[in-house]
Amino acid sequence: MKKKINKKVLILGASSDIGIEILKIYLKNDYSIIAHFSRGNKFFFDFVNKYKSKIKKTKFNFITSYKNIENFFKKKEHLSSDVIINALGYVEQVNYNKLKISDIDKSFKVNLYPGFYVTSRIGEKMAKKKWGRIVHLGSIGVKFGGGMSNLPYSLSKFGLEFFPNNTKKWIKDNVFINTLRVGATNTKLHKNLPSKNLKKRADLIPAKRMANPKEIAEFVFFIGSEKNTYISHQVLPISGGE
Repeated sequence: MKKKINKKVLILGASSDIGIEILKIYLKNDYSIIAHFSRGNKFFFDFVNKYKSKIKKTKFNFITSYKNIENFFKKKEHLSSDVIINALGYVEQVNYNKLKISDIDKSFKVNLYPGFYVTSRIGEKMAKKKWGRIVHLGSIGVKFGGGMSNLPYSLSKFGLEFFPNNTKKWIKDNVFINTLRVGATNTKLHKNLPSKNLKKRADLIPAKRMANPKEIAEFVFFIGSEKNTYISHQVLPISGGE
């Protein structure tokens, strides 16, 4: 019997509420995992340490120089990933009429540039191996032009919906790239935003509730695993009907 080769997933933004649920489902399905974090939290560290034989954590803050961002993805352990899940998310509230270029740049450094660069850098290597999955977590906010105080977030996430034409040649090599328009989700990120009225936000959703991190993670796994056999270069909403 041919021995099963376990695949490796690099999860960017693994310490977020959604990121941790993504960690759990890939762990359950016997992937080896590289879990990226910037600051992390107690639950994340406890979970990773509990499964340290299967999960390797890597710390990196993308609000740095462009060269450092490029060097992060040039590491051999990252280049050999079979799956990339880009769950990075940086939100800094600032009113539209007070926006500075530096506010936009910080959002792009976290929410857009890593996803764009990792696709270019590692996608080619996936094609040579004849298999790979890349999933970007975008935002439903791009559909509505962003919020009054978080336009840089939505603007930077919008860039993840652009699939370079060069990447389409990889589809025949079983390398699939997709972006999920993630809707409002019941996470600490939303709860900690002082301007957010979560009840009012949930009422705007046809499903009349926010998503929970686990159901987002389950959809991420479906798109970013062997279960996905034919979907590529699509923007897929998971937003309760918005």
